[in-house]
Amino acid sequence: MGTRVEIVLITVVALAAPAAAGAATKTVTMGVTPKQGKVMQQQLSSDANQFFPGTVTVHTGDTVKFLPYGFHNADFPKSGGDARPLVVPGAAASGQVDAAGVPFWFNGLPTLGLNPALLKSNFGKTVKYTGAKAVNSGLPLANRPKPFKVRFPEAGKFNYFCDVHPGMKGKVHVKKGGTIPSKRDDERAVDKQVDKAVSAARKLRKTDPPANTVLLGAANKAGVEFLGMLPETLTVPLGTTVRFTMSQPSFEVHTATFGPGDPEKEPNSYLGQLAATFQGAEFDPRATFSSDPPATPAAFTSALHGNGFWNTGLVDAVPSPLPTAGRVTFAQAGSFTFICLVHPFMKGTVIVQ
Repeated sequence: MGTRVEIVLITVVALAAPAAAGAATKTVTMGVTPKQGKVMQQQLSSDANQFFPGTVTVHTGDTVKFLPYGFHNADFPKSGGDARPLVVPGAAASGQVDAAGVPFWFNGLPTLGLNPALLKSNFGKTVKYTGAKAVNSGLPLANRPKPFKVRFPEAGKFNYFCDVHPGMKGKVHVKKGGTIPSKRDDERAVDKQVDKAVSAARKLRKTDPPANTVLLGAANKAGVEFLGMLPETLTVPLGTTVRFTMSQPSFEVHTATFGPGDPEKEPNSYLGQLAATFQGAEFDPRATFSSDPPATPAAFTSALHGNGFWNTGLVDAVPSPLPTAGRVTFAQAGSFTFICLVHPFMKGTVIVQ
């Protein structure tokens, strides 16, 4: 009798062992790692708004570990759902005046800020996802956020999104049985993905904009972005109207902003304070709205708004309430520097003759 019980127990353990031993963890990076981005970011001033690998295949019971590089999140919506908005309207702007004390036109309009639903962080936690209920990593606001882990107990094909960069998507294919790509297979797929992104970045740097136009970066459909002004220096005759526009089909949000101060070197300057607003949950309306009513181009001089301030406000290239471009007419000769308040390392110059 004792021998029979022992045999049964051994059989049960043997059957249970493969399931326990089979549970595994695969890794997806949210954006390129510092090593992967050495050429792309440091040499090509570019980035890839992509998950690496874009598609990962696991078995039921396995876990996918999401490592945050750059400002990305992982949003698994309820089955059939879509990404969430990064920015939502808030209280009406009031009491906003320029450096000359004149009220800005956007007083009374809703301000903008980060979606409160994305402020709850799940980095450092493990959650379960079946598609029945949404799960989200939240935004990586901590200095060094820990990985966000998602366990998949049921088979299926699941899409997920980065809410920060509309268009940035990934897929998790969960199989109940059969073979799946090995770790080495996944590494090869990532290597190819990175090589393709680097190749695209080299081409994007050479994008040629139309006359009297500055592109705020350049992008392709896969989420590869050149983070610079094109052209970096534009020379125009006095009285020229210049268009500052997003590049289709960018996943980013930018501004083109003239004014006193360099946010990278002078954080307490006028533009430095406006750029810093994007480090918090609520944004200064002077940074998010166009500085002048969008219907008619403003006449730019070093005295505009009391200090030479002109701003497109936030612009993007995806369907949203934000505009895609802004225009200004240069009414004074000189050399004028502009930046992106969201990415202050993006700088350009307009020389007016």
